[in-house]
Amino acid sequence: MKIQHKITWTSSLLFGGIFAIISILIYTSFIQSSERIFYKDLSRTAQISGMFYLEKDELNKANFSPIQNAFYQLNPERKISIYDQNTTTVFNTEDQIDVNKAILNKIRNENIYNFQIDDVFYHGLFYKDNQGDFVVLVSSKNQLIEEQKKSLLTILLVTFIFGMFILILFTSQLAKYAYKPVRNIIKQVDLLDLNTSELLLSYPKTKDELEELFEAFNNLLNEIKYSYQQQKNFVDHASHELKTPLASIINNLEVTLQRPRTTTEYQENNVTVLQAAHRLEQILKNLLLLSGIQRTIQDKTTTRIDEIIWEIINDLQQKYPDRFQIDLQIPPEKTTILTAKVNQTMVYMALFNLMENAAKFSQNPVKITLKESQEKLQISIQDEGIGIPPQELAFLKQPFYRSTNAGTFEGNGLGFSIAAIILEAHHIQMHLQSQLNTGTTITVTIP
Repeated sequence: MKIQHKITWTSSLLFGGIFAIISILIYTSFIQSSERIFYKDLSRTAQISGMFYLEKDELNKANFSPIQNAFYQLNPERKISIYDQNTTTVFNTEDQIDVNKAILNKIRNENIYNFQIDDVFYHGLFYKDNQGDFVVLVSSKNQLIEEQKKSLLTILLVTFIFGMFILILFTSQLAKYAYKPVRNIIKQVDLLDLNTSELLLSYPKTKDELEELFEAFNNLLNEIKYSYQQQKNFVDHASHELKTPLASIINNLEVTLQRPRTTTEYQENNVTVLQAAHRLEQILKNLLLLSGIQRTIQDKTTTRIDEIIWEIINDLQQKYPDRFQIDLQIPPEKTTILTAKVNQTMVYMALFNLMENAAKFSQNPVKITLKESQEKLQISIQDEGIGIPPQELAFLKQPFYRSTNAGTFEGNGLGFSIAAIILEAHHIQMHLQSQLNTGTTITVTIP
């Protein structure tokens, strides 16, 4: 069942149930009120009848005359019976066949007793007189109440049916109107295509929970689009990078097999093939590293960051001799900020990639600065190399991405992306500034 139909039926049943309960309360209250009024009228009849029969010998004509007139004006359809203390009928307009001795005794015990047998209403009055104790019993049917019951029940039933019809119609239209933005979003989602330039949903500014939901959905779509684009670029670049060494290996082997070669020629071709194979092996290692970073990153130990940097400089010394300059601006009393709880191997790899890139793209010395910033360790890696075009800075974290001016340099575009992933997994901030043909500065802040 659709949500708008659920809203319609749930609302209708809820309000229908409330209306039914109110109708029952109205009907019950009306019946009880009508019966109380009718019993009061029967009580008045019983009192007048008792006075008319029992007080005649005690009142003069002038005082008795109003009682007599009131008695003669009573409803002739009401049965009036008076019983003495021996339960003998002393006055009777008509026999009360449904009244027994137990009922008369109950009236004597309670003084006033109202009851109903079938559709007949009874009022009993215990009347004390100088002639003895009597019971005055008045009974009558109430045709007006029965007619009013039927009329009220009909009115309530018709009102309920008509009201439910209007309610279902109204809530159906209301639910349809309220659900309209959701239907529009569903239509837009059905037409979404990851290959289109824009992956956004349009929706009205309603300033309610639906707008918040659609906004969150758009944010999710942006992330999906970004991830999809990253994967697409990854596949494109990976295919290209893997294809290059494979093509080199295949071409050299094909050339070698075209005719007999000298030992020197075989050795030269084997060196070329081996270099291509090493490049292919390095690419595959980096891909495996990318896939396993999140699993490996959990193993953290307390490590001195400055010692990692000195180790990297030592490892790069043979390839880039005397290329790095260290500027340690940490006072002796603040050396504790040089210590951090990290995965030593991963952080080594990240900083190694950043420092190697700085040395690779610059012939001038690379300046490494360690200083304190807001009680955090800040590492600055500054080179005077080729720089990065401004429009390409946003793509550097994508695997296999290489800037357009880096084509003549060795590399496969994985080093910076691996470093970025490792630092982000450690919640280490990295900021990059670059100016084309002037140099690049990477600032790493370790909490």
